[in-house]
Amino acid sequence: MVTRVVNHRRFTATVSVGDTSQRSTSRYRCVIRSDGGSGVSNYAELIVKAPPTPIAPPELLAVGATYLWIKPNANSIIGDGPIILKEVEYRTTSGNWAETHVVDSPTYKLWHLDPDVEYEIKVLLSRPGEGGTGPPGPPLVTRTKCAVRWLAGSKACVREGEQIGSFMAR
Repeated sequence: MVTRVVNHRRFTATVSVGDTSQRSTSRYRCVIRSDGGSGVSNYAELIVKAPPTPIAPPELLAVGATYLWIKPNANSIIGDGPIILKEVEYRTTSGNWAETHVVDSPTYKLWHLDPDVEYEIKVLLSRPGEGGTGPPGPPLVTRTKCAVRWLAGSKACVREGEQIGSFMAR
């Protein structure tokens, strides 16, 4: 607590409140007692804001061999807004790297992806103020298409350069 004397009858105090939740939102007052007397403050409103996070995973709009087109689904959230920043975080499900891109449109295209690879895509939302970025929303797990050729009379998906019996797919 930080206390500052305004005059002989008045002072201000600043209190840091930690470990709060939205259930802590209420009206509070300060009561002080000392050798010089006692005092009671006016009520103060404690407002606890939760960072925003999407309720639903991104929506998959289109799939190619090297791209995924998504809709972030940032309209249904838990936590507080207003939303000032949307980001898409993606990674391969088998890898340990992740990339984050700012999204400034209703849809977003992830480019330069590897063919026939499974990706996990999450959305992060931010509101103004300290601690304004929420945890990532639920993931969309999807796979890019494979870069293939269909063999005549076959229903098998074969990658370029893959050996099939005595034939090479080209």
